[in-house]
Amino acid sequence: MGFSSLLITQGERLNADQKEDFIQSILQASRKGYDLLVNLLDWSRSQTGTIAFKPALLNLKTLVAETIELSSNQATAKNITLLSYLSETTTVFADKNMLETVIRNLISNALKFTPVNGRVEIAYQEQDTEVEISISDTGVGISPENIDKLFKIGISHSTPGTAKEKGTGLGLLLCHEFIEKNSGQIWVESEVGKGSLFYIRLPLQEKIYCTRA
Repeated sequence: MGFSSLLITQGERLNADQKEDFIQSILQASRKGYDLLVNLLDWSRSQTGTIAFKPALLNLKTLVAETIELSSNQATAKNITLLSYLSETTTVFADKNMLETVIRNLISNALKFTPVNGRVEIAYQEQDTEVEISISDTGVGISPENIDKLFKIGISHSTPGTAKEKGTGLGLLLCHEFIEKNSGQIWVESEVGKGSLFYIRLPLQEKIYCTRA
């Protein structure tokens, strides 16, 4: 809001570089506000039990492709190569909205922490009854002590991206909660300076639960 006000009141006195800096700041603040709002709404609905849970067989390639399209501007801005190696026929049993939220957050994080001219890749591996999705980047990596904080509620952990992008601190908590809700697992392997590799493991088909008396 402050930069917008300055552009309106002092725009004629600013040179092109100053205007571009202000516009970039406005864009980053807008993105952070949008991400925060989306994550807060999802988190609130999850905590109050009002978020619908409707697992179904989903085409994984289609779902990821839609998320990549939404992230294309973020990748283009840093000249990051964003690639998907998913099969046309791979399905996964999960709630569509929850899985979209997870994939969106993980891709957004990968782009945020990958420097200009880097690379982000989405791949998969089918196992007997599960599919393992991986999202890798050539980014800054995560220290061991910070890996332990990523999925823990009550611990706020948010660091600036390579272009000083700011996070909300909620994204990975949502990812962990939504993946567990879908009978899956999420974890990360990372090394400082060598990038990160996030894994999601989900069932290929509906799981049948048996309750013993």
